[in-house]
Amino acid sequence: MRDIEKTNMAHGANSRRIRRRKRGRSVYILLVILLAVALIITLSMTLFFNIKEIRVTGDSAVIYDPKEIVEAIGVKRGDNMMRLHLNELEQKAEEILIDAECVDIKRQFPNTLVIDVQKSVPAYNVSYEYGTLVISKYGKILQNSMDPMADLVSIYGYQPEETTVGKRLCATEERYDKIFASFQNLIENNTLETPIVAVDMSDFNDIIVNFDNRIMFSMGNWSEIDYKISFAEQVIALQPVTKEGYLTMIGSNQCSFRNKSDVENAEKKIISQEMQETQETEILQENENLA
Repeated sequence: MRDIEKTNMAHGANSRRIRRRKRGRSVYILLVILLAVALIITLSMTLFFNIKEIRVTGDSAVIYDPKEIVEAIGVKRGDNMMRLHLNELEQKAEEILIDAECVDIKRQFPNTLVIDVQKSVPAYNVSYEYGTLVISKYGKILQNSMDPMADLVSIYGYQPEETTVGKRLCATEERYDKIFASFQNLIENNTLETPIVAVDMSDFNDIIVNFDNRIMFSMGNWSEIDYKISFAEQVIALQPVTKEGYLTMIGSNQCSFRNKSDVENAEKKIISQEMQETQETEILQENENLA
């Protein structure tokens, strides 16, 4: 019995030593791996992947000299590609290069940096209290002046928070951005049969849309914009292509159309009646004064 007990005790001690050795070996292997990774990272950030070639692609040739683009980004040959914060460099370049809508920088290993530049396309005149912002298709501020650019969609009533050229347009209230984005999607997707040439969002409860400088659509509030514009287009499609008038959304599934000439004649009658009433009032006052 005693011999058996001694054998069991010795076996237990050996098992513990083996487990300790395995743990020690695992820790050693882990340290070696960590050191190797650290060495690779260090070499990558110092000796390896340094820029030897900078290639500029896209629309750069028609808007900027490649040297201007590289200078705006702030990189040069010899810089380490792994140390570059690409998102920050892209944003910086887009703000400096006003005519560049998008700057996309990519690492091409082992030693090439590729800079792709896409040209800004003016699309909207956003009128505000102090002038007009010319905005690109994707919301970049290209110009801030008193004069709108010809042949662009006009936006009225938008209240910009950001007006700095080179920055992205944003509003003082989220509602303005949502309304503008809805109309941008409709216009940029080229799904409209009758083009929208202006939008007035001065009153959130009575947004006015100008179709083709022929038909003014009073669409009510800013809910279900896509549906209301689609509904208005169906009504406009029933009219002659030269017809001018006023379209008003009634409820959720009706539109009222009035000819421009009829509305103008009605307005002239009202003005004439008001002038006549004013003249009659002035005559009565003169007679009272004489009496």
